[in-house]
Amino acid sequence: MTIEDFKRSILLLQPRLQRTAESIVGDPDSAADAVQEAVITLWKQRSTISSQDLEKLGLTVVKRRSIDLLRKQKPTVPIDTESLMLAEAPQDDLEERYHLARQLVDRLPDRQRDIILMKYEEGMSNKEIEQATGMSSTHLYATISRAYKALRTAINQIKEE
Repeated sequence: MTIEDFKRSILLLQPRLQRTAESIVGDPDSAADAVQEAVITLWKQRSTISSQDLEKLGLTVVKRRSIDLLRKQKPTVPIDTESLMLAEAPQDDLEERYHLARQLVDRLPDRQRDIILMKYEEGMSNKEIEQATGMSSTHLYATISRAYKALRTAINQIKEE
């Protein structure tokens, strides 16, 4: 299968993979992570996959990745953001930016917000966050990327106003 064939086929297949993963995991963010990991697996095997087998193999891989994510998830205690020791806000004109950034972080989905707070307020490394949450490095990276994207979008909307 050529690279272009793979890209074209996977783009058409991705909504179905997402729905399948969501039905297993129940969370759109985790489902997106499972799909991403499945696509990476398929990409590595693209030279051995025929275009007729991609859908069946893709569904099988995404089901397995979704189940793996469920197995890896450990029950977590949500972080109480009110009780966290927050970094002291700057005392100059950046104080307003600090508070705005904090408000935007608080609007993120729970998992993304918790990871951003662990990373920047608690100073945890990615490895420590992986251990605390039970997430794989790929899943953590994707979650952080989605959080950054959401923050960028929110900042751009504020700039436009």
